[in-house]
Amino acid sequence: MGRYFLAILFFISILKAQDLKIGENKDFAKLHLAYVLSKHNDAEFPSANSNVELKKYSPLKAGLMSAIIPGSGEVYTGSYFKSALFFAVEIASWVVYFNYTKKGDEQTKKFKQFADENWSVVDYALWMNEWMRRYGTADAPMVGIDPDASKRPWERVNWFRLNEAERYISRLSGGFSHTLPFYGEQQYYELIGKYHQYAPGWNDFDKNFIPENVNELKPTQNFKFYSIERGKANDFYSIASASAFIIVANHVLSAIDATVSAIVKNKKVKTETSLDYNFSSGFVAKVKLSVDF
Repeated sequence: MGRYFLAILFFISILKAQDLKIGENKDFAKLHLAYVLSKHNDAEFPSANSNVELKKYSPLKAGLMSAIIPGSGEVYTGSYFKSALFFAVEIASWVVYFNYTKKGDEQTKKFKQFADENWSVVDYALWMNEWMRRYGTADAPMVGIDPDASKRPWERVNWFRLNEAERYISRLSGGFSHTLPFYGEQQYYELIGKYHQYAPGWNDFDKNFIPENVNELKPTQNFKFYSIERGKANDFYSIASASAFIIVANHVLSAIDATVSAIVKNKKVKTETSLDYNFSSGFVAKVKLSVDF
C-alpha cells in the first residue's frame, strides 16, 4: 500500500508543479518532491517486472527428428549452421556409399568374369590327379572328371572327391591349406587368387611342373593380375563400408546434438526494471536480467 500511496503523491506533485510557471517555480517543484520523498526513507517507485519465456523445445522431438534426418532437429531448435553441417555430411556420405558400392559391384563382375575365363577347376583337378599318381599311395582319392568338354568346368568335377584329394595332399605334403568351396561362392573367388595351391588351375600355369613339395608352387601372371583386380573391388567396398559407418555415426551425433541444443535453449529469461530516486543524482533506472537453466 505504501508504494501505491507514494506513486499517487508523486503524480500529484508533478501536476502541482505543472500549474506553476516552469521558469519561476522549478526549484519549488524539486523542494516539494523532496519533501514528499523524505516521508519515505526507502523511496522506490513501483517496479515493472516482466518474465520473458523463450520458445520451449522438446528434447525428445528434436532428438528423434535428427535420428531420422540428420540436421532436422537442429532446424527445429534454430541451430541452422549445425543443421547444414549434419545434412551436408549425410548427403556426401550417401553419395560416396552408392558410388563406391556401384564401383565395387562392377569390379566384382569384372574379376569374376576373368576368373571364369582363365581359371579351371578341371585343370586343377587334373594336376592333383597327376600329383597323386606320382607321389601318392594306392588308395589316393582320384578326382572324377566328366569327359564332356561341352559342359562348364565346374559342372564336370566331383566336388566332394576334389575336396578329399585336397585334404589327402595336405596330409602327405603339407602344402595344401584349404579346400575349394563350391563354384560361385564368395570364398571360391577369393581362394583361387590368394593361395598358391590353386596356381595349377590358371591357364598360363606350366602343367608339367609337378613338384613333390607343393610349397614350390608359384603364382602365375594371370594369378597376380586377378588378385590385384579382386583387391580393387575390396577397396571400393571398404570405402563404401566406411561411408555407411559415417552415416550411422552422423545420425547418432546429430540426434545427441539436437537433444542437447533443445535442453540448453529451454531457458527462462527474466527481466526486472525499476525507477528509483536519489537526492544526489536524481532519478535512476535499474534493469536486472536473470537466466535460469
